[in-house]
Amino acid sequence: MRNPLSWDYLNAPLWDTPVWGPFSIGFVALCGIGFVVSLLAYYDVGRLSRRYPIARDEIQRGAAIAAVLFGLGLFFFTFRFLHVSAFGFYKRFWLYLVLLALLAEAAYYIWWARTVYPAKVRAAAAEELKRRYLEPASSGRRRGARRRRRSQARERVRS
Repeated sequence: MRNPLSWDYLNAPLWDTPVWGPFSIGFVALCGIGFVVSLLAYYDVGRLSRRYPIARDEIQRGAAIAAVLFGLGLFFFTFRFLHVSAFGFYKRFWLYLVLLALLAEAAYYIWWARTVYPAKVRAAAAEELKRRYLEPASSGRRRGARRRRRSQARERVRS
């Protein structure tokens, strides 16, 4: 096997290299499974929003980006599998580029989960605590109903 990171290997013509190999089988499996999982996460975000309401928007955005990247990986591999040499999309370079983009997205969301998400959870907990203490206690009367003022004579009798 040649060096998988050499420029000649990445830009080798279709007739010079086999389509199926350990890297390509793993890549197709990763892209196929990742595409299905990211679509499920994108469209089933309603169920996730009940468990993780703070992360809902970020999960949906990440799933959309992942679906596009996995779809691009499958698109480029289809050119390679069908031996279509249009626009040079059959080259391994594109597959490696998609893999690099997927790794970058995974690194970003790992960073987000370790730094940004805990801060948002703490801020939401503080906001909930603040709202709980600022809400008027229910004393059986309607919200917005006015209290009756005690007359000054009653207050004198009490003191």
